[in-house]
Amino acid sequence: MSATPQVNKIDAFEPLPAVGEPTAGRWAAPYLAGKTGLWTVHLRRPLTRRQIDSGLVDTISASTLEALEAAMERQDEAAGKLNASPDPAPTWSHKA
Repeated sequence: MSATPQVNKIDAFEPLPAVGEPTAGRWAAPYLAGKTGLWTVHLRRPLTRRQIDSGLVDTISASTLEALEAAMERQDEAAGKLNASPDPAPTWSHKA
């Protein structure tokens, strides 16, 4: 008796079900990195050149979840100031 070949019942052109991306917040879900043991979080979208020049980061790591959340808030405040600033020059070039 021979085994019957399995038939692929999934159409190759059928799209996968959509998974909605949360629209609130700049950050993805934090996770505990296995290699380092640090809490880590990444931005949902890449940074622009202006954001990079202003000192914003796309990845944050911290030893505790509370420290990670505090660092995320500091980055969000800096991003808010940058977005409110009409001056396109990097913030490090502004006189205090």
